[in-house]
Amino acid sequence: MLQVLVLCHGNICRSPLAEVLIEAAISADPLLAGRVVVSSAGTSDEHAGEGMHENSAAILSARGLRSSHQARLFTPAIAATIDLVLAADQANLRNGRSIIRMADTQPEIRLLRDFDPTAVGRDLDDPWGYPPTEYERTATEITAAIPGLLAELRDRL
Repeated sequence: MLQVLVLCHGNICRSPLAEVLIEAAISADPLLAGRVVVSSAGTSDEHAGEGMHENSAAILSARGLRSSHQARLFTPAIAATIDLVLAADQANLRNGRSIIRMADTQPEIRLLRDFDPTAVGRDLDDPWGYPPTEYERTATEITAAIPGLLAELRDRL
């Protein structure tokens, strides 16, 4: 079973949104369904235990996808169980690498938007504190990276 984790700062906006969108795409792919598990975490514990941000949850609910979530901190113990970490932006890539260095086994870590060959910029900007349209933009950018990510996951299996 391939373990993938999406990483952002607080684990309430971007990473849970990406987790569920990627999870839905994987479950619809006969080559990946049942062979890849997706989760998410944050590099900060400031929102640990909280649910998903209401704007991220609304996007998922509108698509008929789950919006239940409990934010958690990315730790070396979690890192040791993961095969691939998908960081939302450069800051979380750096912070994630620091956490991974303390793990017994070290997963690969990459930027999520690196899987979108048409991406302008590499960061998935944080929509926190912005209107719902920014969350929609975030969902669109995540969705654009999914085909490239699925191709990568197929190659790994």
